[in-house]
Amino acid sequence: MGKKISVVIPFKADYDELPRVLEHLLSPSDTKHDNLEIIVVNDGSQNHFGKFVPLELSYPNVRVVNNPKSFGVGYSFDRGVSEASNDTIILMGCDVYAKEGWYEKVRNEVSRNPNSIGCAVCVGDKPPYRKYYGADMLITMGNDDLPPKSKLRERRGGFTDLFRGKWAEKKGDEPYEISCLMGAFYWTSKAWYQKIGGFDTEVNNRFAGHRVWSHLEPHLSLKSYLHGGNCVLYPDIEATHLFNRVTRENKYTKGSRSAEWFHWNSQWILETMVINDFTRNRIRDFKTRELNWNVAEKMIKEHYDTVLRYRNRNRLEFRIELKDYMDKFNLKI
Repeated sequence: MGKKISVVIPFKADYDELPRVLEHLLSPSDTKHDNLEIIVVNDGSQNHFGKFVPLELSYPNVRVVNNPKSFGVGYSFDRGVSEASNDTIILMGCDVYAKEGWYEKVRNEVSRNPNSIGCAVCVGDKPPYRKYYGADMLITMGNDDLPPKSKLRERRGGFTDLFRGKWAEKKGDEPYEISCLMGAFYWTSKAWYQKIGGFDTEVNNRFAGHRVWSHLEPHLSLKSYLHGGNCVLYPDIEATHLFNRVTRENKYTKGSRSAEWFHWNSQWILETMVINDFTRNRIRDFKTRELNWNVAEKMIKEHYDTVLRYRNRNRLEFRIELKDYMDKFNLKI
């Protein structure tokens, strides 16, 4: 593995924090400019009401890749990785600050374990600065998994979302396996990302994978495990996620179809990756799914040739069964 790292940061309309994130990444106290390549993927944003400036002019290590229109965050990550010049890659959100000291640790860990995906501790940006240590993935969540006053109980009868990650507590001081990445700051080797197919996006653009920031981490986590790799949390690497700094109107999910795409993301995983028929049918028969699932299933049918192709490919390529993965982490079925 080389010494340099490529960082991939997609953004759509949520540009406000990006300049400060870049300044933090390029801070001389943590890394040398020559060791980082930062690829910012602009997913079709047009000047962002006069605030958008050419980032390359202010940040020489930054290269901006412009999508001609919005293809989605999954496609943006895949394109950014394909443009990366280095063996080690970091995937991160445009509103995340990594705590100093991550660079050498990330580079060394990817060199030692290239067929895994590493994850940082996610730290809240406001007191009491709560820390989240990856996630436990619950394939289905019932009432017992939700807080007594959760709105999700009222809205969905106890059923939330397929593959939603549930924030986990710390389990030790040394790196350890987790069932699901979480926190929008994770790393792997470029070879492993491409081996597992990234987010399975296509450019033509009949299909482009995850359109909005939803279920990205569960998708990548499942793919790593089912291909015979793993996901590892590093308790000594922390990243602050600015959960509340970006206004609701400027979230990556901006757009009239964001709710439908949110459910599409789950349905795409279900149709192409959950190749255990019992699990697929059990989830399909859940009576409390929201109406948007009907839209998601319609969208799946529109892209059925692509869905079928990926499903058949996954059946051939996955090295372990979904049941083995779920048993390993005591997940529900």
